[in-house]
Amino acid sequence: MLSTTFGYHASEDRVWLACPAWPQRLWLTRRIVRQILGEVVQQIEAGPAAEGDAAPLAAAERAAAEHEASLNQRQPGEPARALQTGREAADARALADAVLCTRFTLLRGASHIDLVFVTTAGERRLHLSRVGLHRWVHGLHMVLRHAQWQDWPPSPDWLTRSYLPPALQRLLQGHAPQAGPDADDPHAPRPRPDA
Repeated sequence: MLSTTFGYHASEDRVWLACPAWPQRLWLTRRIVRQILGEVVQQIEAGPAAEGDAAPLAAAERAAAEHEASLNQRQPGEPARALQTGREAADARALADAVLCTRFTLLRGASHIDLVFVTTAGERRLHLSRVGLHRWVHGLHMVLRHAQWQDWPPSPDWLTRSYLPPALQRLLQGHAPQAGPDADDPHAPRPRPDA
């Protein structure tokens, strides 16, 4: 199973990308990241309709459903946590040898997508399934929220919304979890405070 790690380096104002199979990390500029996001979002939204759909969903709705399933459904043989967050020192030794990505290409195969990063040190590839592509772009988007690049077109709703279960969303928003059969239903009626 392939793993990648992203980070944002404020003083370089670049995103870095690491893969254990690569000899160095990659620097991704704003221009390259914008291209990557555009092509990946377009690929996801142009994806195949689900088999047996009587009423096909709009591209954004289909992408949202596929994105949620990709993030929340464990794949056969994968570890418990597909997405992990962490911190790394800004002066990490691995960044000293990072190479600049000068060109990006997305190649679509029958059952996979290749992300191709061209650098001065050669080509680097990520070979991803559709589930892997969803998880990869979600991780990249998480890093971009920290970069706070303001000169961007808005991301699609399906990429920016939270896919955490409702109980975890409430917990992170500072609301105490509710007990009872409707605890995880955000639309369930709640008792009024004066009742």
